[in-house]
Amino acid sequence: MSGASQRQLALLLLAESDDSSSSSGSTSEDSSDEEALEAGVYEHVFDVMFRPPDKKPKVEHFVDDVARQYSDEEFRRHFRLSRRVATELIAGFASSPMCPTDNHGGKAAKSAETHILSFIWYAANKTCMRDVADRFNLAASTVHRVLQRVADYLCTLGPTVLTFPRDLEKLSRDFEKVSGVPGVVGCIDGCYIRIQCPENKIASTYVNRHHFLSMTLQAVCDNKRRFSDVLVGSSSKIHDSRVFRLSSLAKKIPGICQGGRYHILGDELLDDSDEEEANDDVPWSKCTDSDECEEEDTEEDAALLKLGELKREKVFQKMFGGK
Repeated sequence: MSGASQRQLALLLLAESDDSSSSSGSTSEDSSDEEALEAGVYEHVFDVMFRPPDKKPKVEHFVDDVARQYSDEEFRRHFRLSRRVATELIAGFASSPMCPTDNHGGKAAKSAETHILSFIWYAANKTCMRDVADRFNLAASTVHRVLQRVADYLCTLGPTVLTFPRDLEKLSRDFEKVSGVPGVVGCIDGCYIRIQCPENKIASTYVNRHHFLSMTLQAVCDNKRRFSDVLVGSSSKIHDSRVFRLSSLAKKIPGICQGGRYHILGDELLDDSDEEEANDDVPWSKCTDSDECEEEDTEEDAALLKLGELKREKVFQKMFGGK
């Protein structure tokens, strides 16, 4: 029973005890029995209101008794990264300002190991915070704070970890061994990250072509599928070509490609050429004004609706003989 339900029950019992005491006072002949009954009712009410909350069953000592006992293969299967990388993250987080300390008094802070492992479990297994709370013996509110701290810490690592390789010649040779295409130093693509509408924002400005709210993740990977450049945060209402042109990578491309010696493989919609004809086939590539973009989107939506009506009409005719 929740705290609010307990308080409501206690108030009801108090009201009933007042009614019963007033009625019994007029009919009972023994005042001592009345006092004993009233004392019992108030004792029960006090117990309901102030007794410790029921302990929720959770997995205890998962980090000590289970996670540490995993073999390296089991650890990678559950956490989707090696134990060595996890250990490095734990050590780095422990020395970072995001890691809570025990100098504030009260209950001991959660360890850096619990922070990192619970975050990785949440991210790697696409689970909910309630599941993480039960597995790592945490409160749901604590899980939220743990995830926020570790996310902040990982963001500080971005500029040092996500860097474009310097030895482009070696990278292109490694790519050629995999793909057979010479001069490749990366592959670029994007995907949608489903979100709820941010506060004080208009939901329609985040709706993508699949009709759900999202942000766009643009990433470049090497021949071993490791990220070398990442951009995230643009509304998916914006077309991929414009997201690319607004990114810092677009400004680095001339230096990376070195006059055509190297190149990055990607969708044609990510073409950043300044030539007019290079962008003729790119939807919304000339759209620089939000009103113009909205007008083009409206026209395309109308065309899609018309196409849907025609398809439904053909299906209807086949099913019902043109009636």
